Amino acid sequence: MVKFKLSGNITVAGIDDSDSYAVPLQYQKDHYILYDQRRDKEFLINATVKYFIDKFSFPKNEAEVLDELASDIKGDRALIEETCSSFFKFLCNKRILLPENTVEQVFAPMPLYKEGDEINNLTILEVLSDRQYIDIYKVVDNTSSCVLVIKFLNGKKITDTQTYENELSELQGEYRTLRKLDHVSSICRAYSFITSEEHRYAYITLEYIQGVSLSHYLDETEALNQADCFQIMASILQAFSSLHSAGVIHGDIHSSNVMVLENKTIKIIDLGLSRNIETDKNEVVSFGGVNFYMPPERINTTSIQKYLKEPDLYSDVYQIGLLMYLVLYNTLPFDGFIWEELATNIKEANAVFADVSFLNVPVPEKLILILQKCLQKIPYERYKDAAEILADFKKLVF
Repeated sequence: MVKFKLSGNITVAGIDDSDSYAVPLQYQKDHYILYDQRRDKEFLINATVKYFIDKFSFPKNEAEVLDELASDIKGDRALIEETCSSFFKFLCNKRILLPENTVEQVFAPMPLYKEGDEINNLTILEVLSDRQYIDIYKVVDNTSSCVLVIKFLNGKKITDTQTYENELSELQGEYRTLRKLDHVSSICRAYSFITSEEHRYAYITLEYIQGVSLSHYLDETEALNQADCFQIMASILQAFSSLHSAGVIHGDIHSSNVMVLENKTIKIIDLGLSRNIETDKNEVVSFGGVNFYMPPERINTTSIQKYLKEPDLYSDVYQIGLLMYLVLYNTLPFDGFIWEELATNIKEANAVFADVSFLNVPVPEKLILILQKCLQKIPYERYKDAAEILADFKKLVF
């Protein structure tokens, strides 16, 4: 029987004084931080999970660990196996546990380029983002002096061929979608797709947008007023109406993917999870998105299987409703420190709609009704698409 070991990219540590300020009090006792260096993510785990993971500090097979657990707690082995077997498989699927003979690349993912480096006649001006597999760079074209952004698939961050091929396919899909939407002014424009099999990378050259994310705009704009907020909401609705009218589901709408320009119009970025409506039923996509913006029908309260279904127009409408809520209240209706807590709130709690905005300005009752319809728990009780929201919003504001 195959023996398994704890991945060298996994570390488990207690919550010390430097972490405690960020961890709610109820989670500080008997909890630990699991850090996955491969994905550069932290997870809160309890003492029971740590106890189970610690069993694989030295290579063991599943049966050996189950025998140890039965001996440790003087419990029924069959019942322990029923409880632990699915969790063991989950840890293997997430590559937290690996077969004993696995030769693992232990590394801290880094951007491939730094400021001043060159790639294909582009000079790197700034590293804008360092994601799991993707680097985002601000660059200048040395021939035209035009400032651009490149979304760069960094093969150095990926250890297996299949993952690279999957990520490459997603990047190609995003480029095709952006080209399809080239006529939509509120969508970040894409200019070219470059790939190198020899050096194992690919990238999209994109329009450089001089703006800030929606959340930063709300936090940092000092003279913001209700008229500004209404204009931003109108721009958001017009942008996503254009997207939906072109037959595209964004699939990953959140405040970081909405850039506010100086004239208070917006640009939509990052269509990496976007999908064509025509192929909605059969197309297989990777699940993802910012957890706080996940619609209730797409999530499960367990961490073992977080996501239940792929994005659709109804889930886009829900996330657009959250953007409008954010513009009004500068917060989101549901929170939670760990996934189970957040997911339970999203699925079960009722959103609170204050009658005054974060600017201490009265919120029209009809606007609250629009938000309530967007955020319905049952998808078909929401608006059908962004155009329907915009039509009601125009009746209210214009």
